[in-house]
Amino acid sequence: MIFFCIGFPSRFADWCDAVTAQLVQCAFGPTNVVSLNTLEELAVAAIRAGTAHLVVCSRQPAGRVATVLSEVQSRFIAMLDEPRDAVQDLATRPGYDVVAATRAVASSCALLLSYVSMSGGLVLSGGRDGRNPFTTAAAIARHLELGVDEVDIANIVGGLNDRGISPLKSDDDNWWNRLQEWEQSLVSGTLDAYVEYFRGGDLRKITWERELFFISDEPAASQPVPATRPVDITGRIRFLIYGPFIHLPPGSWAASVIFGLSPEATRIPYIVEVFAGTRLTHIRIEPETEGIIEVNLHFTIDRSIDQPVQIRIHTERAAFDGRLALGYVTMTLQEEVRPDARNYLTTILGG
Repeated sequence: MIFFCIGFPSRFADWCDAVTAQLVQCAFGPTNVVSLNTLEELAVAAIRAGTAHLVVCSRQPAGRVATVLSEVQSRFIAMLDEPRDAVQDLATRPGYDVVAATRAVASSCALLLSYVSMSGGLVLSGGRDGRNPFTTAAAIARHLELGVDEVDIANIVGGLNDRGISPLKSDDDNWWNRLQEWEQSLVSGTLDAYVEYFRGGDLRKITWERELFFISDEPAASQPVPATRPVDITGRIRFLIYGPFIHLPPGSWAASVIFGLSPEATRIPYIVEVFAGTRLTHIRIEPETEGIIEVNLHFTIDRSIDQPVQIRIHTERAAFDGRLALGYVTMTLQEEVRPDARNYLTTILGG
């Protein structure tokens, strides 16, 4: 059997993974725990598994996984958390800073939207359910129909606590205040829309600040360079700006890309595109004057798109001089056409 734990990259989700794995092992015996996000990765893990049971821990689950879980009506655990708490947890781990942690948590937020409304999910909240580990572990056991008794549940929770594995968030309440102003703006712009949504509101505008993007100099640098300064467009045709490699929820989206050009960078054709494994949309521009440029694009994300979104700006021919600087990018989810309007238009136009 395969048991899914899907959640933000946070201490609470890590604890839920550990609890679920031990509950499954207590109920059924030897169990493999794997971290993966796609159906292809799951197929490989199932083939390689040396046991009959898998606990799948996923932080950025692909949309097609949600489709399959819904079709087979499989039960799973969905772990939500306060996005800023998740960033705080992740930013303290090796290989992460605030920018990388924000990028990862934003993708988790977007991808989890498909799961929290599915009938087979037990939706847990770090702020609420992390305060009572035994009750939460018992709820996981009941939902997955594992048949583990209270004594074993208490032993599992206690054993994890003894090993320092806790569902409680960090007790560093001053972390946010220690961030620089640009870091706070980056986290808020990227994640506040999801905070409101998970509290029952609408998914508002998302702002991706330039620190989430990269520039491509000529010659190319050995490591990705954040788009926190202008890029010299001199040289061959290439992507000048790209990023932020963040997933978006399914739906129709409007992107507004704000950037600036120096006088020498005008009268050159540029392509601004949205890319997620394939080009979703693009526009060609050839600015006549320097200054601030706003480009608007419209595109659709569906569950078949498993790749994160990039906004990419590239030249269409070689350039001899000039600079381009990114300001920011906003993403706005477009309202769906009302059913009554759709029916009316289809009827009168004979569609």
